[in-house]
Amino acid sequence: MRILRNGKQDAGCKISRGYLSFSVFFFLVSNFLILPIAYADNIDKLTRQIEMEKRQLNEIEDKINKQKTKVSTVKKEEDSVLSKLNILNRSLKIAEKEFMVYNLELSEIQNRREGIETKEKESESKMNRQKRLLHDRLRALYKEGNLTYLKIALSANNFTDFIQKIKYMEKIAEHDSKIVEIFFKEQKDLERYGLTLSKSEEEVRILKEEVSKKKGKMKIEKRGKERLLGEIKEKRVVYERIKEELEDSSQQLMGLIEMLEKKRKEVSTVLPPKGTGDFALKRGSLPWPITGNTIANYGKVREPKFNTYIFNNGIEIDSFPGIAVKTIHAGDIIFADWFRGYGKLIIIDHGEGYYSLYGHLDEIEMSVGERVEAGDIIGKVGDTDSINGYTLYFEIRQRGKPEDPLVWLMPHKIAHR
Repeated sequence: MRILRNGKQDAGCKISRGYLSFSVFFFLVSNFLILPIAYADNIDKLTRQIEMEKRQLNEIEDKINKQKTKVSTVKKEEDSVLSKLNILNRSLKIAEKEFMVYNLELSEIQNRREGIETKEKESESKMNRQKRLLHDRLRALYKEGNLTYLKIALSANNFTDFIQKIKYMEKIAEHDSKIVEIFFKEQKDLERYGLTLSKSEEEVRILKEEVSKKKGKMKIEKRGKERLLGEIKEKRVVYERIKEELEDSSQQLMGLIEMLEKKRKEVSTVLPPKGTGDFALKRGSLPWPITGNTIANYGKVREPKFNTYIFNNGIEIDSFPGIAVKTIHAGDIIFADWFRGYGKLIIIDHGEGYYSLYGHLDEIEMSVGERVEAGDIIGKVGDTDSINGYTLYFEIRQRGKPEDPLVWLMPHKIAHR
């Protein structure tokens, strides 16, 4: 019996220590079991979002670098009024895109930062509450002393049950200890993540300031563009120069159309003609690509200020930046790129030798080879290479020769100028 009592006393010490560990860790983690998982999910989600934003940023920067290369090539033609307009337009567009990307990324980081700060405050509040519970529990255990062991011993049905309870509590204490350890580790990781975000936020803020300065510089260049446009309208010499350049660009466009028409004929000898074959039947009933005033008509147009004439192969429709441009009829995109004097230009082959052209676009939504239907959005109104601001230049051609678009489009209620 003495040996048994001594054995029980040794076991009692072991029970007391195990129960104490169990109590401490149980109360500490009771309200925290879900929190680390929630934080992990949030961090993973934010990480994926950051990676996605970075990929999009890199894609846009690649496009910007390509645009910069084109701009440096165009700068060799400093004497050209159209080239100066193009340089100013492209430089401003580059700065706006850079500013937009960095500004969006900064906003994204700020939103994530606010979310992490909220979680940190919630965690701190829960931690303080658990500390108070733990303090109260330790005081109670201290006052009870070995009575804790006696309560457990008395609750056991037999010695085997007694030993099983000891082992069970030890395992729980060990498990809870690991949970607490993991929790504190994730708390430290969360703090490090917050520091990383702060650093990234500062880096993006600096980039934003740099791009903002660049945008300010581009605004100065935009005012230079406005002055240049003013000179075109006010100074005869400048007007005559750009008139010659536009006529030259018109001839180059004619050459492009003839080349495309030649290719069409070559393909048509091998493949059946594309298009619905009913374009000619739509004469006078085709929808307008955008809604707006016609500020420049087809044909020979007189400039009253200088008493000079210029021949327009199409019409120019007044509009606003970003307005969607829609195709007038089903067809295939055969050209979608910048063209001197017309800015960003799209040419659509409607079959049977009919083409429609859309110029001065700000954004091109389609690519060469794509099939479009009537009413599809192919781009947005811009002012690329335009001397009249935000307008859409529009042409209809048959076998390379321009025709009056107003004859083909449905009657327009908005007055023509």
